[in-house]
Amino acid sequence: MNKYVTFVSDEIFLEEVKKVVDAYATDEDLSKTPWEVLSNSRETIDQFKTLFDIYSNRFSLSEWINFEIPRQHDKTASNRVGDFHQNLLGRVDGWVNLGRGHPSGMDLKKEDDTIWIELKNKYNTMNSSSLRDTRFKCEELAEKYPNAKIYWAYIVSQNYESFDKTWVYRDNKENVVHEINDNIRNIAGKDVYTLVTGDETAFEQLFDALPNAINDIKKSKHILTPKDQVVFEKYKQLIFKD
Repeated sequence: MNKYVTFVSDEIFLEEVKKVVDAYATDEDLSKTPWEVLSNSRETIDQFKTLFDIYSNRFSLSEWINFEIPRQHDKTASNRVGDFHQNLLGRVDGWVNLGRGHPSGMDLKKEDDTIWIELKNKYNTMNSSSLRDTRFKCEELAEKYPNAKIYWAYIVSQNYESFDKTWVYRDNKENVVHEINDNIRNIAGKDVYTLVTGDETAFEQLFDALPNAINDIKKSKHILTPKDQVVFEKYKQLIFKD
């Protein structure tokens, strides 16, 4: 019986979670002196932003380190969270992670080519030009695979809504509505995980499993305070409200 989620093995789950955990600052990173950070950072620090941060927040240099070092790691961590869902879902039985640079331009597909997915982490990560390109990719695939479902998907939707609906697309640049095709769809939130795994509980399983998996990887036991647990339970209810 799996310890974490039902849709991939514990070994796979921990492997994918660890890729994200490894992007965060370590105790060794946080133990550096202010001079080490200022003079030998892995990225060139914006000296003017540093002054704004220190004086606006009224930081000591030691307090600034606790702010600056996590900030330096945040972009890498955010990118890996985005990759995490593609990598994890691509290891569900019957699915393929297409990686980067696949001729289709898509991220995931079912092995039998009946479902294709362009997957983003958050609903607002594409500008109008990227969205137009994605629509054209979906239309090309729908023409090549007329019996397949082609999805533009994202994990974090506005107001945490979940849905699976026909993608009605208006090209504002050309001021036209593209032909409606029920096989070209927009899907978000927990419905993405349901689509791939066939399990309506998969998304909530993931949310519940991550704290335990992260603690196991870091060989620690970080537990929220009772007060924080109450807040987080209310947050979970907001996320899974529907």
